[in-house]
Amino acid sequence: MKKISLVLSVIIVLALLTCAASAEQYKMENGVLRAGEGAGKGYKILLLQQHRNNAFQNGVYNAAVAAAEELGCDLTILSSESDAATQISQIEQAIGEYDAVLYEPVNPDALGAVSQEAANEGMIVINIISACTDWESYGIAAVSYGDNVTAGESEMQAVADLLGGKGNIAILTGPSGDSGGLQRLEGYNNILANYPDIKQVVEPADCGWDTASAQTTVESWLSAYEFDAIVAENDGMAIGAGNAAGPNSGIIITGVDGTPDGFEAIKDGRITGTVSQNGGEMAANGLNAAVLLLKGEELETNILITTNTWIDANNIADFE
Repeated sequence: MKKISLVLSVIIVLALLTCAASAEQYKMENGVLRAGEGAGKGYKILLLQQHRNNAFQNGVYNAAVAAAEELGCDLTILSSESDAATQISQIEQAIGEYDAVLYEPVNPDALGAVSQEAANEGMIVINIISACTDWESYGIAAVSYGDNVTAGESEMQAVADLLGGKGNIAILTGPSGDSGGLQRLEGYNNILANYPDIKQVVEPADCGWDTASAQTTVESWLSAYEFDAIVAENDGMAIGAGNAAGPNSGIIITGVDGTPDGFEAIKDGRITGTVSQNGGEMAANGLNAAVLLLKGEELETNILITTNTWIDANNIADFE
């Protein structure tokens, strides 16, 4: 009997130590998730980016690589080249080859069936950066993104404050139908409802997140309209607007993402400010969540949201 009691005591102590070690490795503070160094060893994970054509996506790529190195997992990163059919095919091909797949949806309405198929085959499916429609219904284990409505509100509120509550503005949007862009526009409209003296003098222009398209659009606008502010849904389009207007133009020009080239444009006066959501952290959180779920652990929450920060000439030194 004493031997049995001793064995049980050892088992209990080992179990408690194991739980304590696991709890110490798994940390989530201020929206940042960490599974622990080396926690992902032996796992194969695929990350699908929408594209890799701007500084935001480069930041996502670099942060994902760094997170994979810390976790020790085998990470493959592919671009879907902004094509929904390509992305669906990439997920289908990943089934049976990878333990987990993370993706930023090209079309948030199109990935439900393939996500469910992957989940049914035992893969962990994580949706990052912008959420799929009805994601909880399709086997997606977690989402990792920024609060785009809040980001839009933060950006437009900064513009309203700089304008003193009145002025002429124009808006540059991402691709028509993109969920993140629509949510940012919702945030803009939430704030504009409080400022009747801020007028949109031209309809919002879909520039597809693209710097060159935004620059061409704003160049044409400047010959026809007078603006006090141009509000862009990402830094790339804000930079295009800043290139068109020129440094220190007197026009308030803002973006979202907090990218390195956005920071440079703030410093040289082409744009006024940006709302950082930290896309790299969205990818890193997604990788850490995948590893924890593969290890059989439960997440405190399966909705991982990064914080928004307004960055301008007054505080940019803190973020470089």
